[in-house]
Amino acid sequence: MPTFDLPQVLAAEKKLLEEAQVPIITVSASFRKELIEQYHLPSPLHTEALFSRAHYSMAEAVRLAAIKAHRTSHLVDPTNFVDPDSWGKIEFTEDVGQLMARHHLLKTIKDKIDTIARSKLPITAAITPPLLALTKDVTRPIVSLHYEAGNIVAAAGKPIVQVLTDPHVRPQYLDPLTALNPGTDKERSDGSLPESMFKDNSKTHSSFLIPHSSIHYAVFDLATKKELLAAAKSLGKQLSSDRVIVTGPPIDPRVAKLAKTRKRIAAKLPINVGITTGGLGTNLPEIKAVLTDLAPLISPQSLYINLFLYAGVHKDFRDFFESFAADHNLRIGNLNDTTAELRILYEDSIIDANDNLINYLFPWADVIITKPSGDMAYDAAAAGCVPLFLEPWGQWEQNIQNRFIKLGVGFDLSAHKAHKHFTYLLSTNHLSKAQTKAINLPPLYRQGASKIIHLQHQLSRIRHP
Repeated sequence: MPTFDLPQVLAAEKKLLEEAQVPIITVSASFRKELIEQYHLPSPLHTEALFSRAHYSMAEAVRLAAIKAHRTSHLVDPTNFVDPDSWGKIEFTEDVGQLMARHHLLKTIKDKIDTIARSKLPITAAITPPLLALTKDVTRPIVSLHYEAGNIVAAAGKPIVQVLTDPHVRPQYLDPLTALNPGTDKERSDGSLPESMFKDNSKTHSSFLIPHSSIHYAVFDLATKKELLAAAKSLGKQLSSDRVIVTGPPIDPRVAKLAKTRKRIAAKLPINVGITTGGLGTNLPEIKAVLTDLAPLISPQSLYINLFLYAGVHKDFRDFFESFAADHNLRIGNLNDTTAELRILYEDSIIDANDNLINYLFPWADVIITKPSGDMAYDAAAAGCVPLFLEPWGQWEQNIQNRFIKLGVGFDLSAHKAHKHFTYLLSTNHLSKAQTKAINLPPLYRQGASKIIHLQHQLSRIRHP
């Protein structure tokens, strides 16, 4: 089997990244199939890897927001360029991640270890050489959608806009900061936003000259900003308030515009329901329970709901969805068949999976049943859908769940009582009211990607007047 032409592709991607007005890095997945097609290379040599749809989809959201703002942009994930001899680290990390994601006891053990000792990701050694090579000659501030990518590049002295993708502060985000030197970097601790960052008059930024290796943080909301500043203080790290900018979550512009044309949940049936898994396929037993309980509402005789089932890149999800359709005599339609009783989205590429979610699920769904992960919850609400939350997988997902329930746009859903909960929410008009609130969400929940681009632009103008 031939080897991936790493030097050729990496050199071309490196040039695109250093020429881009908005360079973007992340750690999410490989998408070598697309790179091979783009650069007209021989057939692929390795299977693809996927760690997180969220870290890809949010990075792509920022890239598209840059294009919408008439700025050139390029996105890279160093996972694509890992040396063949190091690819085993990628596969091992993916396998262990899926194993822990699908076995509650193993995840509990991992969580306890993480609270005791913060360590680098197992793939850090593998992704560091290609990431440093890709960013070596980049001079503009780099937008990072994963703390590990941002930390590696910050250590090399590059200016970084580090995006906290969730309303949750991982201490690893603060690792690159220098130790606190009292009196030299006082915080403006009133929690106010530095509004000058969002003005277009470059003359107002003379006081914003920054060291070469500086980091600015783009965070979910004001509460996350306060949490980040408090965490920095507790860890003895130097971080001033004006380096933490509230932008909101990075939402794909294609998703953000959907609420404007959203059709309301109608009095007549069926209701359009999407059910989704995450990047690691964490919740197959829970989704099985949901579908089993909802089955009476899906039968051709009752047809209270139509289904769109997102399997991501996970064959076991696709196989179960197909078996479920056969067992309940449901016709599986093509992705563009909006009248089908059931559709299944499965891809072998994270790029295709992400694009098809945006093209087919979010414009169509009234309700999306999902764990409260950043990508699905943010996109569902921003699109004007009602998220019904399955069990969260960690503290960050609990924070997401709490925020959207408090906003009144989402609800918890018990997997084994899905039929009862769904029919109650529908019959009491709760779904309709929540959809109205989702359609009218504050701009914070739709404009994050464009705010991140504006922040990066202001910082870039200091370095490239």
